[in-house]
Order: sequence, then C-alpha cells, then structure tokens
Amino acid sequence: MTRMTPFAALICLVAFATSAIAQTNRVTFPTDFAEMKMYGDYRRGTGGELAYALPETIETAKAGNPLPPGTRIVLEIYSNDALTDYFVMEKGEQWGLDFPEEQRTGDWHFQQFEPNMQVRRTDIADRCMSCHQGAARNDFMFSHDRLLSYLP
Repeated sequence: MTRMTPFAALICLVAFATSAIAQTNRVTFPTDFAEMKMYGDYRRGTGGELAYALPETIETAKAGNPLPPGTRIVLEIYSNDALTDYFVMEKGEQWGLDFPEEQRTGDWHFQQFEPNMQVRRTDIADRCMSCHQGAARNDFMFSHDRLLSYLP
C-alpha cells in the first residue's frame, strides 16, 4: 500500500475543498434581469430591498404551481438610498443534494453580487440558507405572498 505524503494530502484536501465550493456556488446573475418585474418593495427609510422575478415565475406562483428548476429571484439591496448589492436565489434540479438534509433549502442556492453584477466573495450564502430554512412551507421564500399578490 502506498502512503500519501503530507504535501499530497494537502493537495487532495485543497482540490476537494475547491470542488466543494464550486459545487455549492452554482448561482449566476440572470442575463434576463432587465425582463424581471419588481413584485416586492421592502424599503425602510433610506434602505431596504426590492424583489424581482420573471413574469412567468409570477404566473407560475399565482397558478399555485411549484417554481421549477431554473427559477431565479433577485433582491436589490439599498443602503442610504444607494444600491449596494444584489442577492440572487436560484433553484436547480436536485441542488439540495449538495448539502446535508438538515441544511437544505429545497433546491435553492444563494449568492451575493456587487452592483456591477459580479460575484461578491463573502459567506452570506450560508446565512441566507440558515434563515430561509424557516420558510419551508412557502418554498423557502419570504416573498412568496408578494408573488401571489403581484398586480402588473
């Protein structure tokens, strides 16, 4: 039996960690963001969030159907009346399997983006997941009621 040197073990660990990060960071900024409709306004003073979804996402929710893989929800985040971030939750086919069962948020993944729509490398996605776990009855969405009540 061949023994692995400490350096080889470190390389394997880094490769595994890198693949795990890549596997769980699947969310991309929607190229069709300009087509999305603002369906939720959560502004408070000079800050808050605006929630966006595609018209077909809104129609699917209003029809009482589950949101399918490929669905994206975008939050614009404001502070002092300035756009500071985007948060995107995206649903993928069996993406929940990337996480232990007690950490899953259905098949949703989360990612923070800078105002220029580039990925912001922070650990916010873990906090999003842990918070959204409490919204399981609404497909892990806090804005589900706003989707249902949206009027064009």
